[in-house]
Amino acid sequence: MPSNTHLVLLCGFLAACETGSTSLEAPRDDAAETLPPAGGSATPEPGSTPSDGTTPSSSTDVPSDSGGSTTTTDIGGALLDLEVVPPGGAFVGEVEVELTTTDADAVIWYTLDGTPPVPGEAMRYDGPFVLDRSASVRALAEHSFGQVSMAAPTFLRLEPDAVDFSSNLPLVVAWSQEGVPTERREVYDAFTLTVVEPAPERASLLAEPALSVRSGLKVRGSSSSWYPKKPYRIETWGPLDDEDMDVALLGMPAEADWVLLAPLDFDRAFMRNALVYDLSNRIGRYAPRTRFVELFVAEDGEDVGLDDYVGIYVVVERIERDAERVPITRLEPTDLALPEVSGGYLFKEDRTGPGEVGFWAGDADGTFDFESPFVYVDPGEQGLPEPQRQYLTDLLDDLGHALASDDFRSPHTGRHYDAMIDVDAWIDHHILNVLSKNPDAFRLSAYFHKDRGGLLQAGPVWDFDRTMGCASDGRAADPTWWDNSNETDDCSRVFDHGFWRGLFDDPVFRIRYFSRLAVLLDGALSEGAMLFVVASMEAELAEAAPRNYDRWPDYGPRDGSFDAEIDLLESWLIERQRWMSGCLELPDPRDCIGG
Repeated sequence: MPSNTHLVLLCGFLAACETGSTSLEAPRDDAAETLPPAGGSATPEPGSTPSDGTTPSSSTDVPSDSGGSTTTTDIGGALLDLEVVPPGGAFVGEVEVELTTTDADAVIWYTLDGTPPVPGEAMRYDGPFVLDRSASVRALAEHSFGQVSMAAPTFLRLEPDAVDFSSNLPLVVAWSQEGVPTERREVYDAFTLTVVEPAPERASLLAEPALSVRSGLKVRGSSSSWYPKKPYRIETWGPLDDEDMDVALLGMPAEADWVLLAPLDFDRAFMRNALVYDLSNRIGRYAPRTRFVELFVAEDGEDVGLDDYVGIYVVVERIERDAERVPITRLEPTDLALPEVSGGYLFKEDRTGPGEVGFWAGDADGTFDFESPFVYVDPGEQGLPEPQRQYLTDLLDDLGHALASDDFRSPHTGRHYDAMIDVDAWIDHHILNVLSKNPDAFRLSAYFHKDRGGLLQAGPVWDFDRTMGCASDGRAADPTWWDNSNETDDCSRVFDHGFWRGLFDDPVFRIRYFSRLAVLLDGALSEGAMLFVVASMEAELAEAAPRNYDRWPDYGPRDGSFDAEIDLLESWLIERQRWMSGCLELPDPRDCIGG
């Protein structure tokens, strides 16, 4: 079966494609359920109710991208397609490439440098050609029916030292004709993304890729961007232009926006983010799906060798509005009155990015303290209509005033806070941050979302590399105490920050919170349930971990081995779980002190 790297984009006219969006998702085998690796979190259906946490889930139903077929269109009984044989991927020495179409009258144009194949200017195809270097092939077929089809696979020539490289993890190669970005900036650099899945148990660079697409890449992260192992943001692009194209990457639901997390200094077990996201999904709260991979980053059109190896990365869904991510209604610029103006909104409490101002709200005339501003995510700040800004500000102000009142009702609207927020969602969000002893919880990377006509929800959870007894940041070293405020002011006070102070002032909320915590600590957050997830991820990472440590020798495992690093994480989780369980025996668990 032809690979989905033979992507074909069919348009009435070439210009008509420029405003469109193309989705690339491989067909599924409905005869068998797909079981995710531990690095890929099982995720609840949007709008589903949370579980009671008693039975950890071990599977999810997601599409696979390990195969696919050429897209075709039937016009007047003729099938238009454009197939590249072989379908991209790695090769040794040289490779013969053939461009084929079922339309005998089609004229095919192509380029080898990643530039668009403009008819009359690009090379005209007249037979197979040989590549003896890495190349980004972009081909266009002009069909006799006035249609065009396109393909854009990448061919990666391997250095001798990389020929035999294989892994139990998926392999990803980010390759560019230009240089690799080394610092944060707003624009994406043009790259290609080649993905090889284990088939069935191991992935080899020379195997046929599950995916070969054009993409944009840029460095991400506030403090993490300064480390030598760079974290990236990725956009997958269509073959025609640099517009987003949805791709079912590594079995996750099709989308165009992805994050490549680069665990290095703090998380030397490589799994802290994936672990918390997995636990979140297991208790019924969406968090980004993840997959562990080994990544190569090659630049300047070079062949791919072991010197391009950059170690273990975590491919993560970027938090954004999407039916399979944060399922909120798209807010249009014309949605300026109720009920339309009520959603959907995705925003966060966080540092502002370049060009952002953010906004402050909800402090109830100084009653509550927010260390960071709220930042618009979707819709973004630029061009946001004033009625939408005002709606969100008014909502947060009304919530703050309700939480500051003796009866927990807003003196302005009469609404109780539980008529504004999804209390259960807020409780689960808080518990996950407290369980991991996240020193930046609620004040940085703290997401919120609200659908049209719905309640304000806290989440999804994000950013846990500095948690759970990590290296190089002592704020989460002690598995006891609710937070690290007994030692430093540079941490979140989990019962006092922002809106949380008002919530924990309410005895009804406290009863709901600690009752839910008891259920979870006996279920999905029990020792056995959490260690099961850790063990599953450890099994995935055990082979690649030494390679990552060798690549980054200044960031080796504590106590000398990956096994020891996992032992430290497991011991911390056990002590944390036991301490929190013991605190529930007190009349007010907030009074519990550390050991």
